[in-house]
Amino acid sequence: MPSLPDDYSQWRSQRRIDLTAPDGWLSIVGLVWLEPGANTVGCATGNAAVLPSGPERLGEVFVAGCSAEWRPAGASTQALQSDAGGAPSVIRCGSIEFFVIERDGRLALRIRDREAAARKRFAGIDCFVYDPAWRIEAVWDGECVRFDHAGQSHLLHPQDCRTPRLHCVFGDATNGRETYGGGRFLYADAPQKGPLVLDFNRAINPPCVFTPYATCPLPAPENRLPFPIMAGEKYPPA
Repeated sequence: MPSLPDDYSQWRSQRRIDLTAPDGWLSIVGLVWLEPGANTVGCATGNAAVLPSGPERLGEVFVAGCSAEWRPAGASTQALQSDAGGAPSVIRCGSIEFFVIERDGRLALRIRDREAAARKRFAGIDCFVYDPAWRIEAVWDGECVRFDHAGQSHLLHPQDCRTPRLHCVFGDATNGRETYGGGRFLYADAPQKGPLVLDFNRAINPPCVFTPYATCPLPAPENRLPFPIMAGEKYPPA
């Protein structure tokens, strides 16, 4: 077994810290698509957004177009910034937090619970054995990442070409067996132009592996690689 680079070991540790953080993906316990007008929020079953704990009726989220405001019971109204503009406005009640997300012009309420069972019982992520051969030098041309494998040329298109931190959603021949069927994520720092490093040892599962309340992109057809990448995170056991 090859020795692990210090930065890789640190990255694995940080990955676990991020997932199990109070605002990490393992704390997400709900996703409710909001309707125009009043959407009631509370722990009673008749609410549009049912919380795991708290008052039976905490208040309501009022939606008008792509704008939302929080109308708490017995308190002042507050405008809610969605995640489309950066960090969203967060409403807190005990161990519960919720905030508005925007996807394709629709608003939804995402709910977190610091006491979520998934966060408390998390046993970690299994990974393939670290292999330096999967740390591949590639070329960034401003639109796609080009790299060679087994004598063949391949490419990956990032989600957004304009960011310095490229986010590639890719599929490979391990999907549905050793790894998640919907593909994995890989991040790489983009130079202005020229070589960059694709380290598939740092390929990670998308958030929807850890919670059913995430909204994750699937690999584009051109990002589905025809060979197995035996590196990075595996699909967690049931």
